Amino acid sequence: MGTLRRDPPAPRGARSPSDTGRVRVIDPPDESVARSAGEKLADMDRRFRLFVESVRDYAIFMLDPAGRVATWNAGAERIKGYRAAEIIGQHLSRFYSPEDVELDLPARLLKRAQEEGRVEAEGWHVRADGSRFWGHVVITAVRDEHGNLQGFGNVTQDLTERKQAEEALGALAGRLVHAQDRERQRVATSLSDSTSPSFVALLSKLYQVRKRTDGTTAQLTDDCIALAEFLSREIRTVSYLLHPPALDTEGLLAALRTYLEGFAREKEIRIAIDFPAQLQKLPESVEIALYRVVQEALPSLLQLSGNLRAKATLAVDKEHLSLRIGDEGQGLSPQVLEEVRRGLGELGIATAGLRERMKLLGGTVQIHPTIGGTWVIATLPLNKPGPPRAAPHS
Repeated sequence: MGTLRRDPPAPRGARSPSDTGRVRVIDPPDESVARSAGEKLADMDRRFRLFVESVRDYAIFMLDPAGRVATWNAGAERIKGYRAAEIIGQHLSRFYSPEDVELDLPARLLKRAQEEGRVEAEGWHVRADGSRFWGHVVITAVRDEHGNLQGFGNVTQDLTERKQAEEALGALAGRLVHAQDRERQRVATSLSDSTSPSFVALLSKLYQVRKRTDGTTAQLTDDCIALAEFLSREIRTVSYLLHPPALDTEGLLAALRTYLEGFAREKEIRIAIDFPAQLQKLPESVEIALYRVVQEALPSLLQLSGNLRAKATLAVDKEHLSLRIGDEGQGLSPQVLEEVRRGLGELGIATAGLRERMKLLGGTVQIHPTIGGTWVIATLPLNKPGPPRAAPHS
């Protein structure tokens, strides 16, 4: 039943909404409406829980603030192999390898999620039977309306098949690069060992003919000698570009110096070279990859920038080797840099290929614009293998 209320008299010259002095009835809130809204919210919450519990393609579960498993869904059981009764109450570290636990990776992920709100990571995870899978994990901090940490939400996806496909593609790319390098070396050796001596013999015969001729015949002989000398130089150049013999006989530093000094003379530019006095012998694939960075990036970089000065530096620390090629001056325009990043144009195509080559060795190639020019930076880890092959499902 409603309550009675008398409106106060309205100020002089004004009218109250219910006419001054009249009694009106105030109805109480409809409890059935509030109850219905609460039931709808509860029903939606129940349906959401059913949805999460029934998802099979993703492991979706909650962790308490200490990182212990609090809930478990069908996807988590399928992907990780634990039944709810076996895993609830266990710490997140149960899903990580002993190596990652020793590195404190689970705790560091939870700490980052707590500080930053969420964290994403990819890596190897351990199933209940001890087998491993490559997983993509998103951990989200869950807080109440006052900002107090209530726990974490964890969503994990099994990406092992994708990882194995990427590893297979990488292995294929590695074999193709290796085959290409071997073929370059074979052709270079063939040109050097057979074609070049043939031209030397040809020139010797032409010189003999020249001594015994005069007039028009002598001029024709001189033309033949000039052409043969030009072709001989071209063959030596092509042979060197395909596979510089200095890489095999003198090492990476000498091969790079020879190339840079020859390039500077040919293009009439200045190249400042800053290399260490000596460098340990590196695997053949590494030396070839670094040589290709200089050989393929430098000409394109200078052609695009139009500069006549360049730098080449090589630095080594305990863990990494860094090779930097840069132009001195205005560098590349923002438009050209964007094309390069998208793999377009001569430099973009060159750096895209170099990135793939370096990736096979666990390294990177980056384009770094500065006020004084643009750098192409190749970085490789020392004494470390390339990307590991994916582990089987078993």
